[in-house]
Amino acid sequence: MNVTVKSAFSICSEITRKSWQRSRDNEPAGRSTHELIPTVYTKILFPVERDVGISCCRLLLHDTMLKDDSFRSGTSTSPICDCGSQRETAEHFLLHCTLYKNQRDDMVNQLQQLCWTKKNKLIPITYSLLISPQNEHLSKHRMAMIKDILFHFISESKRAL
Repeated sequence: MNVTVKSAFSICSEITRKSWQRSRDNEPAGRSTHELIPTVYTKILFPVERDVGISCCRLLLHDTMLKDDSFRSGTSTSPICDCGSQRETAEHFLLHCTLYKNQRDDMVNQLQQLCWTKKNKLIPITYSLLISPQNEHLSKHRMAMIKDILFHFISESKRAL
């Protein structure tokens, strides 16, 4: 049986991808990132602004400079947000913190226009939708637009995460 070089590379690539996926699925570390990006070879969109890109990577890795993560690593004396309402987690920063209400209102208004499904249902705006907008009801173009809206929110917040 003759196998072309192209076919051989394709077979090797498929075996490698499946092996990597199996290994990643069974690895106990990095579970929160795995929940957001469950499939290997997933392309991640990054913004033009380097600082915003770094912040997005930190959000994906759950290793931000937000007080909850800083408290866990010993670089902050308290996990409570400056708004005083709760722990300053990534979800709190993106969806609840009153310090960024104006920026969030703009973000939510834009997202609501994008997140309607074909059956006229609104996809809930959640932390996982913002960080990794993988959804069967959204086109790749809409998912890219969601990321752009997130990038804009981070930029407007003036926070280095």
